[in-house]
Amino acid sequence: MSAMVRPNWEHVVPDLAGKTVVVVGGSGGVGEGVVRSLLARGSTVIATGRDSERLAALEESVGEERLRIAVIDANASDLDARVESLANELGPFDGVVVAVASWGDQGRRPVLTLTDEEWRSLLEANLTSVFRLYRAFLPVTAESGTILQLNGMSADMPFPGAAGVALSAAATKSLTRTIAAEQDGRGPRFYQVILGVVRTKERQRAGIDDTRWLDGEEIGAHVAALVAGTSPLLATTVQYFTDKKAGPQPGPEAF
Repeated sequence: MSAMVRPNWEHVVPDLAGKTVVVVGGSGGVGEGVVRSLLARGSTVIATGRDSERLAALEESVGEERLRIAVIDANASDLDARVESLANELGPFDGVVVAVASWGDQGRRPVLTLTDEEWRSLLEANLTSVFRLYRAFLPVTAESGTILQLNGMSADMPFPGAAGVALSAAATKSLTRTIAAEQDGRGPRFYQVILGVVRTKERQRAGIDDTRWLDGEEIGAHVAALVAGTSPLLATTVQYFTDKKAGPQPGPEAF
């Protein structure tokens, strides 16, 4: 496993020994960095996703016995059963990180040129999936635990050519805030962490990179602090992590 990445804003390293965190989308560009960061801070991590080969490659690359992998499809009919089975073996969970997104197969197109099926597919992959994951994991997360979604800046701004992704980002932000208000301090805490541009292996392989962008392991450091209860943003549902140097910042709670 790689050495711990410590951002300059991380003044205290959270101790996650004895805690179990699920990272949905753990083999993705952002998810892998989160997985590595949580492991480096002592957590047992369950990386889930739809692609068994990518999960197996992650497991081999990380080489850490505290990493477990599980194939879970957020929109499959057996989601609840798979989550319940996982919880029976390894739960209740101290943290659940939702890091899923899909651009679809339709390419970048103006929104009103999408077919009904393309529209439905985008919403199922980016909005319904988050709703179903929240619903499935809430009952098996510890009352003192944390459930959060890693989202993108499209939650707050127009995204020409990718309206389905942007609309879903805005909707899941609203969904998270609503659930947090409904929970009202009872049971797991819900957070929405909106990210700036992230350096990923896929972008780097395509020759697209900028050292000013966020690293997945830096994002994982913030996730670890939320799970451990050491973050100064524990009372803030919507958080922004868009500037590498400034680190995570609180977002407005009301408009």
